[in-house]
Amino acid sequence: MNGCRGLTLMELLALIAVIAILAYWLLHLVSNNRTAVGMLFLLALNLGLVSTAWVLSYRLTPKRLWPQNLRWLMVWSIKGFLVPMATWAILNVGLAWNLQPFMPQVQAAQNSGRGWLGAFFRVLDQGGFIISSAWTAGTLAWVLAQTVAGAEEEARASFKALCRICLIGMVLPALGLVLLGGWPMLGLAATAILAPIAGCAPAIFHTRRRTPFYSRAIARMKLGKYSEAEWEIIRQLEECEDDFQGWMMLAELYACHFHDLPEAERTILEACDQPRTSPPQLSLALHRLADWHLKLRADPAAAKWTLQIICDRLKGTHLAHMAQLRINQLPESAEELRETQGGKPIPLPALGDNLDSAAPEPGSKLERRKAAEMANACVEKLKQDPNNVSARERLARLFAEQLDRADQGIEQLGLLLGMPDQPEARRAEWLGLTAAWHLKYRRDSEAAREILERLVREFSQTPQALAAQRRIRLMNEERYRR
Repeated sequence: MNGCRGLTLMELLALIAVIAILAYWLLHLVSNNRTAVGMLFLLALNLGLVSTAWVLSYRLTPKRLWPQNLRWLMVWSIKGFLVPMATWAILNVGLAWNLQPFMPQVQAAQNSGRGWLGAFFRVLDQGGFIISSAWTAGTLAWVLAQTVAGAEEEARASFKALCRICLIGMVLPALGLVLLGGWPMLGLAATAILAPIAGCAPAIFHTRRRTPFYSRAIARMKLGKYSEAEWEIIRQLEECEDDFQGWMMLAELYACHFHDLPEAERTILEACDQPRTSPPQLSLALHRLADWHLKLRADPAAAKWTLQIICDRLKGTHLAHMAQLRINQLPESAEELRETQGGKPIPLPALGDNLDSAAPEPGSKLERRKAAEMANACVEKLKQDPNNVSARERLARLFAEQLDRADQGIEQLGLLLGMPDQPEARRAEWLGLTAAWHLKYRRDSEAAREILERLVREFSQTPQALAAQRRIRLMNEERYRR
């Protein structure tokens, strides 16, 4: 069991026991004597009990909640302590002949005609002791209950052990106080049990989490010592097992350096199951795993399965929506993925010198049947997500370059140009491609000229605009020769 701040648990138990014995002696002294010293000591004890509740409440409260806790304590002190004290004083002051003091000793002192203030203050002190001790016990019980409610399971287990130790150590002194002093000592008896718990609980609930350091692991990875780096990361995770950065470093080590994608996947899923992993972190980890499935295994199906976990766990969120959009944009098969990532050069006649010349194909044309199947797959994607840019652009190229349907390809490029928030470079590229298809497939130089002039007007700083200006000059020269 951890010691509390400043005092060990046993020292605090001994201090509470001494205070309890002193309180019992002072209460007995004030009840049977008229000494002012005993009254002052009892008053100091009452104020000490209230101060103890304040101090321990603050120590149990996290720093970010201190202003809120201060307001609550002030209101609760007024309602639970000052108002009952004022009520007790009014009840015993004797406001009128028909409203005599509540306590007989004050009433007898007033009726005797002698000074009654001493009796009044003794009664006030005694009532204040009962009120302050009960208020302190109630305050500590409430604050401890609130703190435990927001604690983690491990902290709760340690707190239960602390409660057992304090109960064993203070139950006999508390019972002795109640047996010797009667019911006025109930509040102090409860405080004697709760105060040690509240005094040592901050060491359980407010322990600072050790920040893991991965500098050694990073240094070993730079030197190519990946096995040593793995053990360094695992050692740090053993000290702080829910550190998201450590789990991601370990998964990347397995995927990119050990080429063990199943182990990387298991590590990512384990990181996502950590209770402290936030939704954005979960989304980031699973997107990273999907990247590895695509890059290292060329497996779109596994990538879709990974992204579907985000959609299932974070239903209705923006993160789930983004994951679904990415699923819709992924290729259907590994072959289609390879074609997408294969790096085949796509001719952009708009950047060449002769837009109306036949652009050399990178390879033999796809079979018409296969091209039609690919076009149908793009159409299905666009039904699910009309804003899928890559699918629409691929459909346009299939129409114009593979299926001899240039008009429909140009129409798809027009839809792309109408999409909001598209990069300027892509829009310029699509306009140049539209002009090239007008020249190459439709033999319509006037429509191509209009597109080129629009390209120069709207995107004058792009390479496509410079090529368009050059092509317009060539077209003008050809016109004059005729």
